[in-house]
Amino acid sequence: MMKKVAIYVCGEVSKKCTANGCLRTFNEKEDSFNIYKESGCQLVAFNNCNGCDEEPVASLKEKIKKLKKAGVEVVHLSTCIRGRCEYYEEFAKVFSRHFDVIGYTHGSKEGKKNNNINLDKVLS
Repeated sequence: MMKKVAIYVCGEVSKKCTANGCLRTFNEKEDSFNIYKESGCQLVAFNNCNGCDEEPVASLKEKIKKLKKAGVEVVHLSTCIRGRCEYYEEFAKVFSRHFDVIGYTHGSKEGKKNNNINLDKVLS
C-alpha cells in the first residue's frame, strides 16, 4: 500500500542546501526510502524547522495538524537534522506520537556518528 511521506529538514541547512540528496534518494527509492520499493510512496510534504533560534519544537503543533490533514503517514527526518541538530531526538519523539518516523533520508543507515533514532528508546 502506497505510503504518504513527509520529509522534515533543518532550517539552517536549508538556507544553502538544494535538497538534492533527499529528493534524489526519494525519487530513486534508495537509502531510507528503499523500504518503499515494493509498495511505493508519495511525497506530500517537504518542510523545514524554523531554525535553532526560533523554538523549533514549539512550532510542531501547527505543522503536525497540517501534515495530518495532508494524510502523511511517515515522516523522514533529514540526514542534516540527524547529523547537526540538538533537537533530533525531540523531533522524533514528538512526530512519532502521530506518524511513523524514519531517522534519516540519505547516506548510511547508521550515520557518521551512529546517531540514528531508536524509537523504542525515544518513546519510553
